[in-house]
Amino acid sequence: MSDLFPSSAKEARRILLDIDVFGLDPISALEKAAKYNPNKMFSEFLYGYTTIIKTGGDLTSFLNNKLEEIYQSREQKVKQSSDTIATLAEGYVTITSVLGISLFVLYQAQSIVSRSTGGLQGVEMFGLVGVPALSGLFLYMLDSVQARLPFVDYRPYKAFAYTAALGPIIFLLPLPLTLFMHVSVALMSTVVYPTIVATRQSGERRALETRLPDFIRDISEGRKIGLSPEATVQGLADKNYGRLSKHVKTMSSQLSWGVSLRQVVSTFVEGVTSWVTREVGMLLMEVVDVGGGTVRSFTDMASFTRKMNDLEQEKKSSLRPYIFITYFSSIMVMVTTLIMVYFVASPIKLNVGGNLHVETMAPAIDVGTINILLAIAAVESWAIGLVAGKMGEGSTADGFKHALILLLVGVVSVYVAQVFLGVKLQ
Repeated sequence: MSDLFPSSAKEARRILLDIDVFGLDPISALEKAAKYNPNKMFSEFLYGYTTIIKTGGDLTSFLNNKLEEIYQSREQKVKQSSDTIATLAEGYVTITSVLGISLFVLYQAQSIVSRSTGGLQGVEMFGLVGVPALSGLFLYMLDSVQARLPFVDYRPYKAFAYTAALGPIIFLLPLPLTLFMHVSVALMSTVVYPTIVATRQSGERRALETRLPDFIRDISEGRKIGLSPEATVQGLADKNYGRLSKHVKTMSSQLSWGVSLRQVVSTFVEGVTSWVTREVGMLLMEVVDVGGGTVRSFTDMASFTRKMNDLEQEKKSSLRPYIFITYFSSIMVMVTTLIMVYFVASPIKLNVGGNLHVETMAPAIDVGTINILLAIAAVESWAIGLVAGKMGEGSTADGFKHALILLLVGVVSVYVAQVFLGVKLQ
């Protein structure tokens, strides 16, 4: 199980090395592993396990109690992670939005006073270099505080690696677009295909993890009436389990051909990309091989699967509000840019000596400068979208769709501004 449980498999190899090579008895090998293992919870589990074996206590009760402790610890980690992410989200919004808007206001003030665009370089550096760099830093910080699974599906990241070169290519093409639209289209091209791949992958994973507890529960009910695990799976082939149904039908067909249950489940595990589903499949094989597939073992498996799914749903629910925080940050940058351009560049009426003069406060803000400011805002929205996915859904791959959505929101906002505010970009 080294692919699913790499750390546990590594520790198991060390224990076997002590037994087979150094001649330690199993109890002493487990105690040695508990003594030197850096994980406190795992160390306490091994110490308790060996103590129960030595004293002849109730091992089943001990394992059930430790399982409940693990659930409680997981729930506590989810809450702590949510609190930490809340703090990071506040800091990220403050830096990207408030600081960005402040720099833009200072640039406008300098333009009004000096009648020049000399302060635009600072805004450009912040939007094109500062925000992407800060977004990368926040992605790293979020990755360090969020609970990670041992298995990662790299298909969305590979898709992004394939399409990343499209952005510079499209930007260099002489398309009949304004600078803002040109930059937006170039950035969209880098995330459209990764968004499709990531959406399909996450949709399939969530569909499997949602219906898997029902499948394990039905196997447990079949065992209660005396059916074998093989007969139970075959009897469930016609039941609707959503996207899991095709896998159940495949397993049923293989069992009818005489393939062993272990081989059937192994094929199923290799064909899915959900770590939770693969984990439950491997444990299902162990239950059948070691425990004989008793009613109690399948009942415990169903309870375990349901609890894992509930914890995952709780984690997503606690993180989902932070998506709106990052959305608010990106939309505020874009909308504030449009509003500031509209009000600062709008003509004002001055009464000088009884004569009415119409002037603009910042004549230096021409169409080219407006396009540059909006293009900078588009780059910021793209970077903020990646952080939104990591912050709200726990994966940078889910950030591709948020980056695409925020760019589309920016394009719509600019279109509305041109229609209702009279902001001209060409």
